[in-house]
Amino acid sequence: MKKIIALILALAALTVLTACAPAEDTAAGGFTVPLDDASYVFTAPEDAAPLPGGATIALAAESTGLESGAEAMLWQGVQTFAANFGYTAQSYTYEPGGSAKDALQDAAESGASLVVCRGEEMALALYEIQGNYPGVHYLLFDAEPHNEDFTSYTTEANVHCVLFQEEQAGFLAGYAAVTEGYTGLGFVGSDEMPDIVRYCTGFLQGAQQAAEEQGEEVTLRVWYTGDIGDASVVTNRMVDWYNNGTGMILACGDDIMQSALEAVNQTGARAFATDWDQNALGERVLGSAIKCYNTAVQQQLYQFFAGNSTWDQNAAGKTVKLGYTDGSVALAGSAWRFSNFSQRAYERLYEQLRNSEMKVESYADMNTLPDTPSVVLEVQN
Repeated sequence: MKKIIALILALAALTVLTACAPAEDTAAGGFTVPLDDASYVFTAPEDAAPLPGGATIALAAESTGLESGAEAMLWQGVQTFAANFGYTAQSYTYEPGGSAKDALQDAAESGASLVVCRGEEMALALYEIQGNYPGVHYLLFDAEPHNEDFTSYTTEANVHCVLFQEEQAGFLAGYAAVTEGYTGLGFVGSDEMPDIVRYCTGFLQGAQQAAEEQGEEVTLRVWYTGDIGDASVVTNRMVDWYNNGTGMILACGDDIMQSALEAVNQTGARAFATDWDQNALGERVLGSAIKCYNTAVQQQLYQFFAGNSTWDQNAAGKTVKLGYTDGSVALAGSAWRFSNFSQRAYERLYEQLRNSEMKVESYADMNTLPDTPSVVLEVQN
């Protein structure tokens, strides 16, 4: 399925709102702590030469991904950037169970200058076809091109990869939850993959920091579900946790979040979402620890087109990891449901992390973990 959207909105019609990214505050000349990824609109530096415009930017994704979630935020960013700087935005999609490779090939053969994509399916497809279209450039989020068994990684010069520091988003969630008063915590993820582990270990570190500051002792239960197939098993485990001392669970993954929603609706407890702003799912969602996809894609697109529609030597064939310093991870402020953890406290915490007054370590597996004397860890695998 192919959608073509040509956007020719006037630059004056776009207003920069509170953004999930660092922005120059003209009054203070400082950094704006991120809250709302959805409202971000990139503004070029005042002394920058105008971009040429006219080219096409394509997004390749599963069709359902454009409705909500990470791909939807990327698509919003592509469209916003195109409207702002005189480009055309196109989406090339495949149906669930279809071929990501076909969508990537359709996008590459469409004449697009740059193809944006995300995730492991796209990484597998891009591994195969990245060298077939040397005149096309790619921007891959949340993965790097690799083969089926993860034994070979190859990123050609026409590809640039963007990863997020999930441990930093997880830290914000853990700190906020304990500051809010939750001392019985849970973390549930689908697999013990590096990105999910980083959310978990960041969550652990944030809980430790807040517990130490407040003189509390916290318990954190951790479960990587694996391929269970029956979502009710996940829901029932969560219900059991909630009925036995767990007050809040960080749910990592869309299917896990759906189980968490069923569990909190049964028990009256709270859940915390990851990846994108899911606060609108209901009052029982305490918050969302997000990656700022809309923000990041607009910034990356500007870098590409400001570099004469090619990746420069710092980006070509390379991977960048975004986090606090770029304003690319955040707690979503669309619905602030914290009573004890204020937005001002969040802003102070963010600045401390950004200035390295606090440090968050990255762990890719559960074999080596940080020292957390104030948090009792129970891994239930």
